[in-house]
Amino acid sequence: MKRASSAALAVTTGLALSLSLASLAATPKGAPPPAADPPTAPSLAPVLSGFKWGGNHLEVVKIYNATGGLYDAEYDPVLAKMQPGVRMQALEADRENRKSAFASSFLEFKDTPTGYDVTGLKGEYTYRNHEEIMNLDKDGKRRYFFFIGAPPTERLWKIYDEIPLNATGPLGATYQEAVTKLNTTLGVAARIRAADESQGLYYTTADWQDATSHLRAIDRSFSKIVGVVMEDRQVLSALAGLRSIKADDPLAMDPSILAITKGGVSDPNSRRDGGVAPKKK
Repeated sequence: MKRASSAALAVTTGLALSLSLASLAATPKGAPPPAADPPTAPSLAPVLSGFKWGGNHLEVVKIYNATGGLYDAEYDPVLAKMQPGVRMQALEADRENRKSAFASSFLEFKDTPTGYDVTGLKGEYTYRNHEEIMNLDKDGKRRYFFFIGAPPTERLWKIYDEIPLNATGPLGATYQEAVTKLNTTLGVAARIRAADESQGLYYTTADWQDATSHLRAIDRSFSKIVGVVMEDRQVLSALAGLRSIKADDPLAMDPSILAITKGGVSDPNSRRDGGVAPKKK
């Protein structure tokens, strides 16, 4: 059976796209085919926001939850201006609740379907291959961390940000604006690929790479979101082998039935010589 948000991303404003995403994703007649590999940017480090590939989920939790971590960096300036009392206690409680929620969001994709199967994250994980996820809402976006490997030796290999598309947002109000801004920030125009489920592309996708990471911008305009995904190229190149257990095909024939019908389904009343067997009296 098919089972199916550290500061906000800063980007500079670029020129508007002169072509629609449809024309970018399509290959005009007589034009060369799309690039086989995404263009190489000098560095994707600004988008990675200081994270490093390879840490386990407890190390990621520490970056946010430890004293002086990213949550404290968000709350401390406000708390410093408050007088002790009920309001300060409520704000401190809110901070601790968010820390706790993040730490407990770690989930392993085992045998049981999860709520992630009906989200825009379809295709970003598999079941029964030692893959894990955790998430938080911070800085105006939802961020997902993906890990691979059996705990406690799982390693961070992908970060997926769901960034709202709006006029005041860091990436603009449309997917075209988001791609343009990322092109300007990275100094190179993205490769654009149309949605193609057979290639694992569920949405129109723009992508770039550097020596260690791969960056995707996913068109989820129907949800007023752009998905910005950073991936470890080392893991990405080995992903087929790491995902050795494939998803069940809900339309696949039961093996026992397949064995019986391997030679073709026959009429038990037909004779081998092509005639019709006589009816039993």
